[in-house]
Amino acid sequence: MMPAPRIEELDDLAAYEKVLTLPYGEIAPFVIGHITKPSLPMLLIWVTAGASLFLSAWFWPGLNLSSAGPNLLTGLAAGLILLPILLIPVHEGAHLIPFRIAGAKDIRFGADLRQGIVYVTAHRFVAGKRLFSLVALTPFLTITLALLVFILLSPPWWKWVLSMTMLAHTTMCAGDTALLGFMNGFGGRRVYTWDDADRKEAYFYASQKKGSGN
Repeated sequence: MMPAPRIEELDDLAAYEKVLTLPYGEIAPFVIGHITKPSLPMLLIWVTAGASLFLSAWFWPGLNLSSAGPNLLTGLAAGLILLPILLIPVHEGAHLIPFRIAGAKDIRFGADLRQGIVYVTAHRFVAGKRLFSLVALTPFLTITLALLVFILLSPPWWKWVLSMTMLAHTTMCAGDTALLGFMNGFGGRRVYTWDDADRKEAYFYASQKKGSGN
């Protein structure tokens, strides 16, 4: 794997093209605009969301419980609200691990409640497509696999609740996979990104020529 270029090297117009400046305040519109664009990461999200929705319907206890019953209401609240909220710090912590392993020092957490997003960013740390793939997919893969194991081992009511939790968490991963899908859309060009957490902006660059690495 080629070492990532320094920020100053990315500003060399002969070698790299800045393809996107993404203010944190515009992440939600960016994601909405890209979730329907075909890419392998987004396909993974749509397939998992569809499977989660199917499981939620398959284990639905409505045939046996009154729709107004406390068990049903409690399950909906737990599966769609409480457990997804409890998973937020686990999700964001999983983002942190690849950054730490790669050597990022200034890692920051943030939230934009207006957009309904929570994020982890490595301030002024350049990440190539491979590292960004690990950062983006680690929470999705680890939490989804854990939920699948719990669904398999749980009694019927909890299978339903955890299936809804998996659906909610999958939607939480759409932003990560939308950005990864964007980075995968430049063919054989090397793609890098870094964040200025002080200015609350993310920058994406693609090499002027095709090449291996990143």
